[in-house]
Amino acid sequence: MRSTRLVALTTLITLFGTLMVAAPAGAASSTCWVSRPAELDFARDLNSERGAAGLGKLRLDPELSKAARLHTWEMIRKSRLHHTSDERLRARVTNWVILGENVGMGPGVTSLHKAFMDSPTHRANVMRADYNHVGVGARFKDGRLWVTILFEGTTNPGTPLPMPTC
Repeated sequence: MRSTRLVALTTLITLFGTLMVAAPAGAASSTCWVSRPAELDFARDLNSERGAAGLGKLRLDPELSKAARLHTWEMIRKSRLHHTSDERLRARVTNWVILGENVGMGPGVTSLHKAFMDSPTHRANVMRADYNHVGVGARFKDGRLWVTILFEGTTNPGTPLPMPTC
């Protein structure tokens, strides 16, 4: 009986160790990330605009979204709308060649998206053909929606920020 338990425990530990080694670095980050409804709505609206103009869709990226959420939270804490500094962007987003950012605060996704599309500078970020990834961080606070949208143009953006694990 004791040897059976020892074999079972050894097998379980070996299996667990194999699973721990077999998972590639960062694999859990993209599979365990959960976008909020407003974040998904922004991504849908951005891709709708791009599709109507014959541009490729933006891939909603979990690492870019993590960086965007962090900036959104900072804006809420300071009660001030502002862009991420270049220094902070370089520290939060890796593997990028070209990067853009839209930030906003308003009553909801529809009104903010319209404001972005009505602004030539913000619209240019949405419609830039060489962007292929987007990260969205959106959060409601006191009846207002705060958002940071990061646009990126490489094949594998990343972040050194901690990502959720499964």
